[in-house]
Amino acid sequence: MKKILLPILLSIVISSCIVSNKPNIEDLEHYHSRALANTKLGEYKQALRDFNTIISLDAKHITAYYNRGLSYSILHKYQKALIDFNKVIELDPNSSDAYSERGNTYYYLKKYKKALSDYNKAINLDPENSDNYKSRNRVRKILENRKGNK
Repeated sequence: MKKILLPILLSIVISSCIVSNKPNIEDLEHYHSRALANTKLGEYKQALRDFNTIISLDAKHITAYYNRGLSYSILHKYQKALIDFNKVIELDPNSSDAYSERGNTYYYLKKYKKALSDYNKAINLDPENSDNYKSRNRVRKILENRKGNK
């Protein structure tokens, strides 16, 4: 009898552990609030830890990817920021903010044609955002100067 009960008990314990590892909305909100607070305080490395935790709990948490991308960008970790902004665009192809921030990241990397493309996409998605027009014009001037210097 003990030989039969042991595997059953182990199975119950393991399945209860698996269930308890599911994302809990309260946990996600806690980590997200703390990450945003740390971001506002300029504690980007602390914020990154919480964004990483959120993403490990919910691989489709768009806001965590977006904010982690912003944190990476502020820390000049542009390749990591690109990965996050790409993920946001994958999850929400209509996110003008993600295109805008990816455009900014390309700008910092001096990939001006890619930046221009992203600013154009952001403008198409949100024509009311004047920052995207300013950013696009800044990149256009750089590209025009490059042509004039050749």
